[in-house]
Amino acid sequence: MMINRRSLLRRGAQSAVSLGMSSVVPFSLLGSAGARASDDYRAVVCVLLAGGADSYNILVPRSEQAYAQYQTRRSDLALSRNDLLPLEGALDGVSFGLHPAMSSLQQRFNAGQATLVTNIGPLVEPTTRAALETGNVRLPLGLFSHSDQILSWQTATPANRAGTGVGGRMLDAMPAANAGLALAGNISLSGNNSFQAGAATGSYAVSAADGVRRIAGYENDVFRRYFDRFLEDPNTSTLRRVYGNKVQSAIDAGDVFNSALEGATALSTPFSEHYFSAAMKRIAELMSVRESLGVTRQTFFVTYGGWDHHEDTLGQQADMLPALDAGLGQFQVALEELGLSQSVTTFTISDFGRTLTSNGKGSDHGWGGNAMIMGGAVQGGQLYGHFPEQVEDNPLDVGRGRFLPSTPTDAMYAEISRWMGVAPESLGSVLPNWANFEGSTQGAGLMGMLTG
Repeated sequence: MMINRRSLLRRGAQSAVSLGMSSVVPFSLLGSAGARASDDYRAVVCVLLAGGADSYNILVPRSEQAYAQYQTRRSDLALSRNDLLPLEGALDGVSFGLHPAMSSLQQRFNAGQATLVTNIGPLVEPTTRAALETGNVRLPLGLFSHSDQILSWQTATPANRAGTGVGGRMLDAMPAANAGLALAGNISLSGNNSFQAGAATGSYAVSAADGVRRIAGYENDVFRRYFDRFLEDPNTSTLRRVYGNKVQSAIDAGDVFNSALEGATALSTPFSEHYFSAAMKRIAELMSVRESLGVTRQTFFVTYGGWDHHEDTLGQQADMLPALDAGLGQFQVALEELGLSQSVTTFTISDFGRTLTSNGKGSDHGWGGNAMIMGGAVQGGQLYGHFPEQVEDNPLDVGRGRFLPSTPTDAMYAEISRWMGVAPESLGSVLPNWANFEGSTQGAGLMGMLTG
């Protein structure tokens, strides 16, 4: 069979992409990209703080008694109360503040455009301390393990190591949402990830610095002629043909993305040179060409790593949090410039929270932590979840200030899925464990966090 890259573009190749793609997935170009212009556009941006961010030093109680408890448990890891950036309002009678580096988040929170979900983490089913101690409850695989918990957060299936993630399944549940380039529904700024892996939808990897990366050597005329002959060889083996189709699909998808990005809005919003800000800028540019790509629902994934602070927690957070806060804040300003602030919700995930107690130099692997959520649809200015009292005899404390989550990740993802437009009858396909929590105390409390 003759294979021609232009004909593949026209027909829509039902092949898979490996080079330049974030996963091996079906690739299809379904007719006219842009045919379904995004009047009803919504997107989520998942920011993975890889390594396990110490979020109990991002959100800190300020009320006198609660701060004293925090200071006692954290000892040398405690921030000064005077340095905390005050948040308006209170949760359960306790006022809170943010790490002094998080001024953009503070501004957005107090403007009602950001929030934090407190003590959230992976659970399989409603879990109490008693059930935990008796072993009468299913627990996430590999608690306190980086590899397992980072997977649990991305898949929301912590009892098994599923091959699909929340973002991928979310788009699987809305097959009519995107009529253009299928891979444009899930775009990663950080390569392969589990969050965007779906059964029917895949993801496309874009570089923050370079945009769409070309197949190495394809710009060379000699290489390109040899490669085209390779594809057109009618006697080639099935294996070589499949490989060739994958490479061709990668090239074709890159052509579509490059063509679309040529029309990207030139943002006037200033972004810093930090790679996280560069990634957020690239996401904003990609959102500006959503109509060219023919998408109305998108997920974006970006990793900001290096949060495993077993040593020098205070110093390393002081170095890293400003870049996180700046990138999030600049991105939100860019969304306002694009008129998309109501259409995009950004949230953070991390491997796990960390121990309240110090190891003498830093904090160690924990369980529940605090997730940040920002966007025009966020009913902010208030905290969600249940912030644990930071005392040694808290029944949620399973040791050294590792808190059993009071809110499962499923609750946050359920709210995000509803906002994105997943039908109620499809929610179980996105979140297989949600039925375990719906109607339970641990599953309640986040309904209405996102509106519009």
